[in-house]
Amino acid sequence: MYQKRGKLICCVIEKAGEDLSTCKKNQSALVRYRDIAAVVHEVDPQSWEKMSKEELSSWLRWYQKVNVDLYSRYTMIPLRFGNIAQDSDHIKDFLARTYLHLKSALNGVRGKAEFVVQLSWDLKAVLQEIARGWKGKLHPSGAVESGKALFEAAKEKKKVLINTAHQRLLPLAVDFAEAKRTNASMLMNRSYLIDKEKESLFDKAMEKLGRENQAYLTFRYIGPIPAYSFVPLEFDKGNFDLINEARKILRLPQKSSFKAIRQSYRKLSLEYHPDRNPVHPDAGEHFKKITQAYDALRAYCYSLGETAEYSFTREDVERAFIVK
Repeated sequence: MYQKRGKLICCVIEKAGEDLSTCKKNQSALVRYRDIAAVVHEVDPQSWEKMSKEELSSWLRWYQKVNVDLYSRYTMIPLRFGNIAQDSDHIKDFLARTYLHLKSALNGVRGKAEFVVQLSWDLKAVLQEIARGWKGKLHPSGAVESGKALFEAAKEKKKVLINTAHQRLLPLAVDFAEAKRTNASMLMNRSYLIDKEKESLFDKAMEKLGRENQAYLTFRYIGPIPAYSFVPLEFDKGNFDLINEARKILRLPQKSSFKAIRQSYRKLSLEYHPDRNPVHPDAGEHFKKITQAYDALRAYCYSLGETAEYSFTREDVERAFIVK
């Protein structure tokens, strides 16, 4: 009986050449569209749904290995583990429909790596240290209130420790992302996006943090790895939706020259730069959206080639990415 096959999408890479040794080594293949390609592996969708935890774990290790191997050779973005497409045509349609999302994401991680930083503590040791600092002076209302005061002091210390570590690392990073803490002793679980040229500085900063802090603190970091935390894992918007939103963020009409796009970006990025708006709580988020909008419009314009004016209407944007 004919067994239906699907294609497990691992990641998307940019400017894939003809050297497919990495793909062959991992028994994967490329589905190309323009200057990007999806790295895929043939699977049986029905069997996938019935896999045991051990089998899925084995596939997850494969997925991670492929990403790491390709990361060392290409600009790449990993997709969510478990995405299965029907066939190559469906993948090409996906690459075409989300081309600008993918190009913007690739531009955002080019020459960069992710480092995961985890900070944990021994709460019991922290409480003992705080109590020693109080030199045996209990809360006047008794032991219960003294215990509450100890935990409040520990809570404040926690904030200081997290902030100190973050402020030391943030100047070396392009961006950072918060992740879920996996246990009660973990204070911080953050990923930092680092320019590859600053990796050695980041290593030294982590070593210094480890040396300077108390024995009750544990610093652990993983990297460099592909930028899992800094790329969109869901592509629910088509090219037009992305471009239309970017155009509105940069306050542009439906037709514009690239010079006007760049001028608007520079004006708004200066207006909303966090360094110029230290008391504005949303300045950093506005600045990030402005930068992402510019990246999307720049990718769109570059894909069309040089021209006096670019159209952002639905018809023209969608026509530019029809799979031929």
